[in-house]
Amino acid sequence: MKIVIIGGEMTAYYLARAMLSKGYEVVLINKDSELCEEFSKTLNATVILGDGSRKEVLEDAELSTNDVVVILTPRDQVNLLISQLAMKVFGVKRVVSLVSDPGNIELFKRLGVSTVLNLTTMIVNTVEALLFPDEFSNIIPLEKGIEFLQVVVDERSPVVGKRLRDIQLPNESVVAAIVRGGVLVVPRGDTEILSGDRLYVIVNSKIKEEVETLLVGR
Repeated sequence: MKIVIIGGEMTAYYLARAMLSKGYEVVLINKDSELCEEFSKTLNATVILGDGSRKEVLEDAELSTNDVVVILTPRDQVNLLISQLAMKVFGVKRVVSLVSDPGNIELFKRLGVSTVLNLTTMIVNTVEALLFPDEFSNIIPLEKGIEFLQVVVDERSPVVGKRLRDIQLPNESVVAAIVRGGVLVVPRGDTEILSGDRLYVIVNSKIKEEVETLLVGR
């Protein structure tokens, strides 16, 4: 069994790193040649440069029924196409897909996608936390063992001035959103962390204090 991750930028990187640390075989498929080069240099994974919505590219990944396919492109139509190719052509039974439009969640589920991830809902919750801070705590529970950590970076933080890809976050954590001056910034590998940034991090409950210390220095 292997984990096949299609699309995505630093989310794909962090997910691959976490899965590799647990001993899984990982395959990354991405259309971005620079990202593929970076993945190849920093991860002990198979990296395929190509369009994951094309059958021949999925064939290169040697998909099998026991694999887990994780689809992270920003376009719902593309993600749906890849999911159907993986399930109907290659017989993959476990597919996890990012869905940008909450209105498409039920469609993905009806067509057999095992798990649907919707970042829009997560961001809505984040915005509500900003609008109604008294109704939210700094730690917003998600599923059991997973938490949503909110930290404010100041000028003394060890991560100020660093690009996100250069911050050595633990495997079971990922920066999901950044709010800068009241504006949402979608985190990418080359995003520089600035003083005053509010970071929203999905984190394993067991390491939340470690992550908070890494980001704010206390």
